[in-house]
Amino acid sequence: MTKTTSDFKSPGQALRHFLALNGWTQEDLAHILSVSLKHTNELIKDKKSISIDIARLLEKVFEWNAYDWVMLDTNFQLSKKVEQKKEQFVERKAEVYKYLPINELIKKGWLKPYKDSKELDKQLQSFWGLSDNNEIDLSFLLNSKSVQLEYRTSESYKGQFKEFNALIWHQKALTHSKKIKAEVFNKKKLEVLMSELHQYTIQTNGVSKFLNELTKSGVKFCFLSHLSKTYLDGAAFLSEINPVIALTGRYDRVDNFWFTIAHEISHVYAHLTNKKAKDTIFIDDTSSAINEISKKEEEANDMAEKMLLKDEIFEYFNNDFGYITDDKVREFSRTHKLHPSIVVGILAFNKKVSYSTLHRFKESIRDKIPNKYRAE
Repeated sequence: MTKTTSDFKSPGQALRHFLALNGWTQEDLAHILSVSLKHTNELIKDKKSISIDIARLLEKVFEWNAYDWVMLDTNFQLSKKVEQKKEQFVERKAEVYKYLPINELIKKGWLKPYKDSKELDKQLQSFWGLSDNNEIDLSFLLNSKSVQLEYRTSESYKGQFKEFNALIWHQKALTHSKKIKAEVFNKKKLEVLMSELHQYTIQTNGVSKFLNELTKSGVKFCFLSHLSKTYLDGAAFLSEINPVIALTGRYDRVDNFWFTIAHEISHVYAHLTNKKAKDTIFIDDTSSAINEISKKEEEANDMAEKMLLKDEIFEYFNNDFGYITDDKVREFSRTHKLHPSIVVGILAFNKKVSYSTLHRFKESIRDKIPNKYRAE
């Protein structure tokens, strides 16, 4: 049965078939066609395309006409280009995935599903605020000297923290912060607000009221879920002339929210108000005490605990660390205007009581944050 072009993937494959069918060698075909052995070898190995002239010669040698040979070669070259493009796409995706958790970003809606490299790169350029239409080189994440990333991570997460993911999360928060309107930063207003922070923790709509006053002091706020392997609770950084505080809500608890926001406010107040700090990003896991922390982190912790009345709590419960009753916690909460979960949270953070005690006063925070502050 005569074979047709549809039986072969390439001209070279077809030539090998016809040579075998006729019991010929490459040298035989080269002599028949009056072309060099090298040229014949390249045709058989699909390293050289079938020209119209060669197709006409092959028509005289084998049972196909010149058109068949040209079409087989054309289809082969087209499929080869498709394969090359597919290979390039795979290679590009592999390069991008070294730096970005693409699937996670798509699930979060930070990126959209893409069909080719061009579409992917266009989205990446938009994400990083780049105008260049060329393929984006993500290796800048390896040697990013334009930012100073200062992060604290719990001992249990050391070695697992991914700096790339933290920088990606920061970029998303930074992009969103530029859309937020805020007053010119006023350090004195912020200082007053810091002294009143604890009172907002027990007020009806206290979170909303506090964030509104925070914006009036010139500090922008956004709520953005964390990326995997960042172990983020919050961050503080500058966006043009305004400081920005971003929280993740990783732990959906009132005490964690207020301690983290107090911690980040402390970074703003103490560490982001000088010119040298314009490229500094504070990335924090505030969920537990850390054995070794920097001076700046220690200062932020101390200031946050002062805002949340740590000294007053310790003095009040000094004789009750062994067993603290709910009534006593609520009494302190009423007299000092501080949410009861924060009272217990401060004690637990400093290892005076078990974190299990928090369950008695556990309260969700996510539903208390107005939608206008959400970056997703």
